[in-house]
Amino acid sequence: MDKNIQIPGYYIIRFQTASVVPAPYSHFYTLKLDIASKDQLTVDFDIKYLDRDELDEDDLLDEGFSPDDDYAWKGSVPAIWIDQFQDIMASSKIIRKREESEFEDFIEIELDENGKMVTIYPVDKERWSYFLQEFMQAVFEAGGREKPFELTFLEIDDEKQKQLDLRASFAEKSFTVVKDKAQARKLEWSQLQKIMDTVYKAEFVPDNASDKKPSKKGKYITAGDGLWYQMGVAILETTNKSRDLEKIEALFNALSK
Repeated sequence: MDKNIQIPGYYIIRFQTASVVPAPYSHFYTLKLDIASKDQLTVDFDIKYLDRDELDEDDLLDEGFSPDDDYAWKGSVPAIWIDQFQDIMASSKIIRKREESEFEDFIEIELDENGKMVTIYPVDKERWSYFLQEFMQAVFEAGGREKPFELTFLEIDDEKQKQLDLRASFAEKSFTVVKDKAQARKLEWSQLQKIMDTVYKAEFVPDNASDKKPSKKGKYITAGDGLWYQMGVAILETTNKSRDLEKIEALFNALSK
């Protein structure tokens, strides 16, 4: 089959988490892509969380979910996602036979082929799951359900301060850093996952955090929840032998150069 996407073109992507994924994390969604031109992409998105009836409202809230987290939205997303979709389609191995495993996410793509709608299945499911997770975040941003990712690192010394403001927009697929309120500098999108993995590997303790911007000596992180976490006080090592805080400091030192 021709793996170049059609413009104009219409595609339906269906995703379901692996059957071993428990509630409330198990979910199913449909992503309909209407590509009118190389600059115009309309998305019709619908997500439903499975097996919610197994948990009461308190259980859901404890897990960080609202009882009504199902979501539907239709609208335009930036054209960069046409290119992203083209890239993964062109570089993926595709089969026409449905294969399911309880340990793997289920993904299928419906498209027009010679005037007939056919269904295909990507083999590299892990790569597609990551792509679709980012695409879903782009939809949430475009629909106003979520804001772009923002994180601030603040270091207060005896005589000076250093502040780094990170901002990542999934809708625009852009990642920038601002040092001490200077001009924004672009970062490679691939750096985002590494930064998030490094920062959030440490243990964040909200009870030890402050809702006021700090003024005392120390190193602090805030990331959209309104709280400032001081390293060594509200951000702790995961184990006695881990070096999470050292890696976080090294990360932000490198970004500040």
